[in-house]
Amino acid sequence: MTRYYIFKWKENKKNSVERENKITIAKPTGETSIDAKQALNLFTKGFGNLKKNSIISIKEFDENGQIGEDITPSAETSIIPERK
Repeated sequence: MTRYYIFKWKENKKNSVERENKITIAKPTGETSIDAKQALNLFTKGFGNLKKNSIISIKEFDENGQIGEDITPSAETSIIPERK
């Protein structure tokens, strides 16, 4: 099973450019909530925390293509990485 996420994001700085990065999960569980949280943890380790960056959208993929709709943060929900 293959699972990866495409993060569309930008730094919280004036005149920052939108970027896209691919985050691949080593051992996916198949559950979006668990795998997306793992991908977010990897994203923050590589690019900085969510105070430094804004996530515009997250796309989830497996070996057959995109799974479901884009995940987009909203005012009612928050994307918070797991703490160790």
